[in-house]
Amino acid sequence: MSLKQQIAVEPLRPGYFCSVKNPTRLGALSEYVFGGNTIAVAVNAAYQTVSDTHHLYSLCGHFIRPATTDRKLFCHVESIRDSKSFQTRQIRVSQVTDQGSTKLCLIALADFHIEEPYSAVTYSIPPETECAPTTLCGKYFIPSPGTSKDCDLYRDIERFVDMRFIHDNDTSQKNQKQNPRLDSPPPSPSAITKEMFRVPEPLDNEAEQISALAFYADKGLAYIPAIHNGYDLWQASACATLEFSLRILVHGLNLGKWHMAEQRTLAAGNARAFSEGRIWNGDGHLVASMTQQTILRPNAELGARL
Repeated sequence: MSLKQQIAVEPLRPGYFCSVKNPTRLGALSEYVFGGNTIAVAVNAAYQTVSDTHHLYSLCGHFIRPATTDRKLFCHVESIRDSKSFQTRQIRVSQVTDQGSTKLCLIALADFHIEEPYSAVTYSIPPETECAPTTLCGKYFIPSPGTSKDCDLYRDIERFVDMRFIHDNDTSQKNQKQNPRLDSPPPSPSAITKEMFRVPEPLDNEAEQISALAFYADKGLAYIPAIHNGYDLWQASACATLEFSLRILVHGLNLGKWHMAEQRTLAAGNARAFSEGRIWNGDGHLVASMTQQTILRPNAELGARL
C-alpha cells in the first residue's frame, strides 16, 4: 500500500468524507492507530472543501479517543469562515463502533490563507545540525531509530516514509542553561533527535503534500520526553499525544526531496510533557513546526522518576 492510499479520502456527501483505507499503527509497541495517520486524513478532508487559492498554515486539535486499525475513519468538515484572505474549517474525525454508534477520535481547527503579494519581513531560524540538508551525505546517516534499541517502534510507518537518523557529533549537547533561582525546576534535556526524511512516491497536489507532512510530523513526539530522559517506553503506563499544533510556514512543498527534522522536549510536569518538532527543506528554510502536549505517566514502581 502507498502513502497516497493511506491518507486518501473519498466524499460521501457534502462536508462528509471517509478514509479510503483503514488507518495504520505507528509500530509494534502500540495497538492503536498512529496519530499522524488520523491527522493526515483530517487535513486531506479539509482540503476538499476549500478553494485552490487558499493554503493550510495552521492546524490545531485534540485527540479525544484512540482510533482502531480495523475500520475506516470518517470526517465531518464544517465551514467556520470564508473570506477573501482566510478559510477556516472544523474537522471531526470519528469511527463507527460495533454497536453502530459514533466514536469521536479527533477534533481540529484548520485555517487556510491566501498567498499574500508582499511580506514586511522574511527570515528563518537555522537547524542545530552542523550541515545543511543538501550536504548531509551517507557518512551522517545511520539506521533509523526503529532498527536499533527501540526495535519496531516505527515499523508500520517505515513502509510509507524513507527515514534516516542523523549523527552529527552531538552538537545539541552544548550550552545547556540552568535557571539561577534556587526553587527552579531542572533544565529540560538538551538532546535533539535529528533525521532526514522523504516520501518515495510522487504526490500529485498540495492536499497530498500537506497531508503527508502531517502524517510524518506526528511521528515520535509523544515518546521523546521519555527517550531523551533515558527511559525505555515500557516504563511508562501511559504515553500518548493529547493536543497538537501544526504550523506550515511555506508553500510549494515537495516531500519527494529530502527534508530534515529536529525534535526536542521543552517542559514536563503533572504527568504531561511539551515537545516540538521542526522541519527544514533542502535550502535550509524552516517549513513546518509541530508542537504537542502529551500524557506521560510512569509505571507504579517508578513513582515520580518519569
